[in-house]
Amino acid sequence: MSDPLSKHAVMEDYRYTADWFGAHIHNWRNWLGELAGKPDVRFLEVGSYEGRAVVWLLANILTHENASIDCVDPFLEDGFYGLGRTRNYEERFDHNVKTALGTKKVRKIKLPSYEALRKLQPCSYHAIYIDGSHNAADVLEDAVLAFRLLRPNGIMIFDDYGWAEFSDPWLMPRIAIDSFLHIYRGKYELVAHGYQVAVRKR
Repeated sequence: MSDPLSKHAVMEDYRYTADWFGAHIHNWRNWLGELAGKPDVRFLEVGSYEGRAVVWLLANILTHENASIDCVDPFLEDGFYGLGRTRNYEERFDHNVKTALGTKKVRKIKLPSYEALRKLQPCSYHAIYIDGSHNAADVLEDAVLAFRLLRPNGIMIFDDYGWAEFSDPWLMPRIAIDSFLHIYRGKYELVAHGYQVAVRKR
């Protein structure tokens, strides 16, 4: 990675089993750089897994003492992430956040996204990352609920637009993201459209 995962630890201190985030760091620095170091920045992540994106954000964007991030994830004890079975990833998430000295900035919301997002305050986040379920219906629901939570001029990033592991389109995010972009046309400006998609709320 070209940017540090943390200013307080080296890579060996963290516990990761996969890296699905590192390839996007350059884009994230461009998309989110305007928020770096600013006070009271609020970030929302839907789908946190082991916390790799969170750790990078803590070191590079959410650097002000008053910046914070809410992490929504059911933190399943035994389930699937991507195409592989994973166990106890919550323990790795907690360890990685603690190692990055981010405990005071990170609020863990251990709920399915369809429950958690309905409980959060509208127009309260400067940036949101949608990276939970790959199921198209789930992704669309996350997008609609999360967009209400985004401040005007805020950035929303979708992961896995280019993910194509199944033949059934309803099991992949692409059709949901396309639907959101079509239905919400006029309510956002398209920032990027690649493997990840980013929009700025008007």
